[in-house]
Amino acid sequence: MNVQVRLLGILSISYPAFSKFRTIKIDKGITIEELIKHMGLNLSDIHFISVNGKMVKAEYQPVEGDKIIFFPPASGG
Repeated sequence: MNVQVRLLGILSISYPAFSKFRTIKIDKGITIEELIKHMGLNLSDIHFISVNGKMVKAEYQPVEGDKIIFFPPASGG
C-alpha cells in the first residue's frame, strides 16, 4: 500500500528527498516504528508523529493514503 511521508526540520537535512511529501510503498500492518526503522531513521530523533493532521504514537498502523509527518525535537533560543 502507499503512504505519503514528510520529514521536518533537521530530519529533512539528512533526507532532503523527504522535505516534501513523498509517496512510499509499505507492507500492510506495519507500525510507524517499523516504518521509521525501514527508512533508516532513529525513533529517538523523532519527537512527534502526525498522521493526517493528528498526533499518533509509534504503534499506529498506517493505512492506504495516510499522510505521515515526522517532527524532530525543537531547539533554538
